[in-house]
Amino acid sequence: MRHLTYAIFLAFLIGCSGDTPDDSPKTPEPSWDKTRTAKVSVLSDLTGNNPFTISGYSTVAEWAKKEGSHLLILDKANVRYAPPRLHPGAKLAVMAERFPIFVPTSITTDSYVGSTLLFRKPVPQMELIRVTDECRLMQTPAEIRPGLNVNILVASFNHSSQITGALPHLKKAVEQSVLVIGTMRREDFSMFRSALSETIPDNNFELTLAENNQVTSSYCLYILGSKKWKFRNLTETGIQNALKSFLLEVEYLQ
Repeated sequence: MRHLTYAIFLAFLIGCSGDTPDDSPKTPEPSWDKTRTAKVSVLSDLTGNNPFTISGYSTVAEWAKKEGSHLLILDKANVRYAPPRLHPGAKLAVMAERFPIFVPTSITTDSYVGSTLLFRKPVPQMELIRVTDECRLMQTPAEIRPGLNVNILVASFNHSSQITGALPHLKKAVEQSVLVIGTMRREDFSMFRSALSETIPDNNFELTLAENNQVTSSYCLYILGSKKWKFRNLTETGIQNALKSFLLEVEYLQ
């Protein structure tokens, strides 16, 4: 009887050993397909101020000539309309042999605050979306490779009220699998995530804080998209003084 009891107990242990969580099958992480990856470079110091100075134009332009992203964004390349008038984005576009488009986010007593987007070729199509009188979003197509075109929406904010006003447009972008990239005040990011969760079901979007090395910077970079988009990498490169390039690589999944 003692041997029979031991045999039953042993059989019980063997039968249950396959039910442990460690033995459950795991879905492998899909490999990174770089042929389906959008590359967006954001030049910024993430302070909220204009980092593009006349003395630094040549350095930035020479770097821009060589960089190979699908979209280049000069964050806070503000246009000064009060004397002396300055348009750093337009000047850099000429020096770097690119085509510029300025996207405003707010206005001060002497300048339009915003970003200048630089393109290698004339833009065949774009859409400027009004959030407020001063704030615009811009959507443009990007050719990742022959046969694969995606839409990218540049959406940067300087005030939390702009985020609230942009939510319907961001919801539409997510529903259409448009990749959304921009900058905002770091202190607004938690509110941004909460507002998105109230507007879009959590299982329908991916929001990523693309963390730069200086985690206390006033502004931060974010990436928003449908589940078709997967953030893969951030490469941070010094350009001049505090100005850096942030190369964001985001894969459009099969």
